[in-house]
Amino acid sequence: MKLILANIYLLGLAIPQMLSAQEGAESGRLENPLRSEIGTINDLFVALLNIFIIIAIPIIVFFIILAGFKYVTAQGNATRVEEATRALTYVIIGAILVLGAVVMIEIIGNVVNEFAA
Repeated sequence: MKLILANIYLLGLAIPQMLSAQEGAESGRLENPLRSEIGTINDLFVALLNIFIIIAIPIIVFFIILAGFKYVTAQGNATRVEEATRALTYVIIGAILVLGAVVMIEIIGNVVNEFAA
């Protein structure tokens, strides 16, 4: 416990030094390193969702293949076919949610920009 408190104390002492060590920055002010690419919160959310989609699409494809494999190995067993159908349904719902998130962020961003203008 003492080690954790000592680390927190040292970190508290180091943060002001790191802030004042930036060249070209005013005292205690951080500059946005992504200013040229990400200018607004909406742009940040779109960039994060694009990264999330890049990660999620292979996972979605994997689970679609897994659901298809479950259909093939069910061999007419009603409970296993129902399990495969449920798995495929959940994959499709998840894919719609993931891919629809970017559309929703764009719609919300456009509505907010219209009110701001």
